[in-house]
Amino acid sequence: MTPRYPGLRRFAWVLMLLSVTLYLCVSAITLAHLGVPYDLPGGSPLVKLHPGTLMMALALAVGLVAWGHPLQVLIDRLRRMPLVATYLACMMLVAAWSVWRNGISGAAFIVDSLWMPGVALLVLGLYSSDRHRKLLLWVLLLVGLNAVIGLVEYALKTSLVPRYLSTTDLIADAGYFRSSALLGHPLSNALITVSLMPAALLLPPRLGWPLLATLALALLAFGSRTAMAVAALVYAPLLLAYLAWRAAQGSYSYRQLMGGMLGLMLACTALVATVWLSGLGERIFANLRWDNSANVRLLVWDALDHLNDNDWWVGVSPARIEEIAARIGIDLRYEALENFWIVLLMQLGLLGFTPFLIGLAAGVWHVWRVAAAPMRLAVLCYFLVASGANTLASKSVSLTLLFVVMLGSAAWVQARPPTERGLLR
Repeated sequence: MTPRYPGLRRFAWVLMLLSVTLYLCVSAITLAHLGVPYDLPGGSPLVKLHPGTLMMALALAVGLVAWGHPLQVLIDRLRRMPLVATYLACMMLVAAWSVWRNGISGAAFIVDSLWMPGVALLVLGLYSSDRHRKLLLWVLLLVGLNAVIGLVEYALKTSLVPRYLSTTDLIADAGYFRSSALLGHPLSNALITVSLMPAALLLPPRLGWPLLATLALALLAFGSRTAMAVAALVYAPLLLAYLAWRAAQGSYSYRQLMGGMLGLMLACTALVATVWLSGLGERIFANLRWDNSANVRLLVWDALDHLNDNDWWVGVSPARIEEIAARIGIDLRYEALENFWIVLLMQLGLLGFTPFLIGLAAGVWHVWRVAAAPMRLAVLCYFLVASGANTLASKSVSLTLLFVVMLGSAAWVQARPPTERGLLR
């Protein structure tokens, strides 16, 4: 089947690339500096949506027109992608329930954080795996650039991209500089960096290993203890186990094995020296203890004790959530309810939270089935880190980027020789 309007199809792909670029390069803080109240009070409903969201919605519309009658093409794609259809249907139910219960105010995060991952899958479904591979390369290029900016910021102890820090960040940093790079907030940078790190292993070694090292160093610059711990405890042991398995299978010659071991020792020595001399990760290493930031993540569970039977079923209003937060000792001016599962459960109740769970499971399963093995592991790391913040209960582009990279990883596996595919499945 060929598109009716090839020119429109190419234009839709350009819009998709632009959307991903905006997601990775234009943060809420950058928009605020540009005078756009994306995440601030005031402004029209349109500016409450990320520019990348608007570009991706336009990419879907143009892409559907390029193939013929847009409604017929959309229905056909949804039939071919039942899990994506389930995801979008459930997230639309979540939006309808939230608006019915609490009004349109504060619902923009559902579009950016929950709708757009499914829209991205629909757009990618209009293109071949070759396009998916190119998109993966583009995302990794931007993520690598973001990591380099973070490292340069840390070396200069100044932000290259305009930003401001909330009081919460000032308290949490306790005098330690944390890079903000293109994504605006250290924790947003850390979440996306740690989630997309495994994709570097799909690239040729001369590109993948330097990128992986750069992303690992950037995690130290962003100063997230959770992301660093997840990377160290999940990625590092499994990477070593994978290399050991390859060696046991005879995949390396004696010269490659000895040279690799020597190179690894020298690389580790250089890495330790770089971290020690530059002070990278100073905030992480100086705060390897249980503090107020960690305590807030446990305190949020006490909020559930303040829900009555009706609240459990239908949820509570944002004003009531603020009241409950104050009761358990969390001041939302300086802190947050650091668990998106609990925040969404409180806001939606079981009647709204259930379709959220079903939809999320359907979307994750859709990309999990085809993704390369390293990116399947990334899903675990994503939710481990994201669950320690109000990620999907606020405006976030992280899930969209994760889905895009997972589909891109599947395309890279298909492009590898059949003898190598088994290692990535």
